[in-house]
Amino acid sequence: MLLEIFNSPLGSGAQLFILIVCILIGLGAGISAIDVRKSLFKGNKKDH
Repeated sequence: MLLEIFNSPLGSGAQLFILIVCILIGLGAGISAIDVRKSLFKGNKKDH
């Protein structure tokens, strides 16, 4: 599916948009993983 999107003649705008979305999802996952690790190593305080 991703290969079809990148090979289809949509124009560079759509490909750039998909690339940015993938990067933002990756950054969000990384930040939340770091946040979870910090909160776990703090001392098991349950703020939520």
